[in-house]
Amino acid sequence: MSRLKLPFALALSALVHALLMFWPAPVDQAAPARPALQARLQPPPQVPAPEVTEAAPLLKDTLTEQPADAPPAPAAVQAARPSPVSGARARERAQRQLNRHVFYPQEAIDRGLEGEVKLRLLLDERGRVIEAAVLAGSGHAVLDRAALDAARQIGRLEAGGARELLLPVVFRLD
Repeated sequence: MSRLKLPFALALSALVHALLMFWPAPVDQAAPARPALQARLQPPPQVPAPEVTEAAPLLKDTLTEQPADAPPAPAAVQAARPSPVSGARARERAQRQLNRHVFYPQEAIDRGLEGEVKLRLLLDERGRVIEAAVLAGSGHAVLDRAALDAARQIGRLEAGGARELLLPVVFRLD
């Protein structure tokens, strides 16, 4: 009798499972049919484009316009207020000198990093860089450090006296 227990148990289990699998499921008549999902794309709201004037400078002159609540500029910068014309020439000369000292870090090349760093340089009356700071980073610390290192290596700029300069440093792989 014990030899028949296992085959009997297997046959009974198969029968119960077959009944459960093929037994008709009750149909729920109370559930309403769902409507089809509908979506509509709408155009974005029209925003007027800002007016661009030819006279608008790319970089703001932070030396001649200072709000009343702004802290005073360093004495070296207050000593000489350059004219806008000489400021543009000084910025071009400073950009050329800065570009001579910029080196693309090997780590950034290996990782394929690109970006643009905006530097703020404070110059004393003899054109020496007394402070360099990152105003807008590239998103990669290695590129930001390389731009600051280049600014510190300049030493002295032919910028015509004490001033503040905003200079971009662009890192692009070709």
